[in-house]
Amino acid sequence: MNSLPYNLPKNTKSQLEKLASITSIPRNLLVGAGETEVQAIAAMILYRHMDRLQRIEALALIRSISNKALLGAVLEKALDTTFVNSQWGIWSLSNEELLSDISFHESIDSFVGYVGIGASIVSGKDIIKDIWSLKKVGKKHWTLIVIWGCIVFNKTELQKAKSELNNRQTLNQSGLY
Repeated sequence: MNSLPYNLPKNTKSQLEKLASITSIPRNLLVGAGETEVQAIAAMILYRHMDRLQRIEALALIRSISNKALLGAVLEKALDTTFVNSQWGIWSLSNEELLSDISFHESIDSFVGYVGIGASIVSGKDIIKDIWSLKKVGKKHWTLIVIWGCIVFNKTELQKAKSELNNRQTLNQSGLY
């Protein structure tokens, strides 16, 4: 295992913390968790890519979690990212879905750059002056705030997707795969 280009968690607690970080599971749900929970969270991550029989096995493993709050969180994430919206868990996307997501966010980012919205600090100063002098936020101000919010959200999602892709490429470059 020394050939891996990153450090794997050595004990169960560290593994649980890493998986909780990746999947946004609250750490307070991990109190008293052990090897069964590590395996169940790993099954949750892979659930949407499994065939019917593998899903039955994964659900049995997930249902073996003794902490009911953690069981609910893991079960919800497994089913939501499979049947409701795969984008809720970027960790559950296939490589093709992830690349498609990155392409989509990059096209929006490029469009924003071409239009010139990305660097409109001058209009930001104008908005602050208007709000300061008028003591209220008008329609045009709300419109620009919403546009900037969407731009920031897109940038955040793009960065998150690129980070996930980078994590996957790090794994693929190791001698074990």
